[in-house]
Amino acid sequence: MEVVTIQGLPREEHGTRACRALRATGRLPAIMYGHGEEPESISFAQHDVEVALAHGARTLQVELAGKLQPYLIKEVQYDHLHQKPIHVDLARVDLHERVRVRIGIEPRGVPKGVSEGGVLDLHMGQIEVECVVTDIPDTLHPVVSHLLLGESLLVKDLPLPPGVRPLANPDERVASVRQLIEATVKEEVVLEGEEKPQEPERIGRIRKEEPEGEE
Repeated sequence: MEVVTIQGLPREEHGTRACRALRATGRLPAIMYGHGEEPESISFAQHDVEVALAHGARTLQVELAGKLQPYLIKEVQYDHLHQKPIHVDLARVDLHERVRVRIGIEPRGVPKGVSEGGVLDLHMGQIEVECVVTDIPDTLHPVVSHLLLGESLLVKDLPLPPGVRPLANPDERVASVRQLIEATVKEEVVLEGEEKPQEPERIGRIRKEEPEGEE
């Protein structure tokens, strides 16, 4: 996995107003911490961070005051539209250090069970794994087209690269194909010999009178 190099600048001012003013200049506020060292407040060019994130970067090689150091992207905060990053949290790491990260799961293919009246349920959209910083995988795309009705894809079936260890039960379900229950409308059937309901007497009906006898 390629580590993106990005240049940072120290920042002295903090708080919501200072961060908003910084972003107005095209720079993104960030904080770096970990390894027993004091947290550092810095900033990056907004464009550089957006490009790195668009390429799926999980780590950044930060150049600060003439020194390079690798960092794991721990958290990215976005605006209310979830489109533009507004703050980044970075953790100091060693490139040979094993870390725990969460990666996405996006199944590929249409299960055979769908043609049998089934539907695919995704039980796990992310999974936590442990691996070396430089071996952090991208989003997983397990193939589910072979799944029949009632079958499941388990954690142990996920296509993980060598050296990447899942931190979930191997037999936990990731996705499964279940029967799609459709609502049916039952028609009312009049059984043979069943009496039909009597017609209610109409209001205002006049009873026919007996004819009068002759005198």
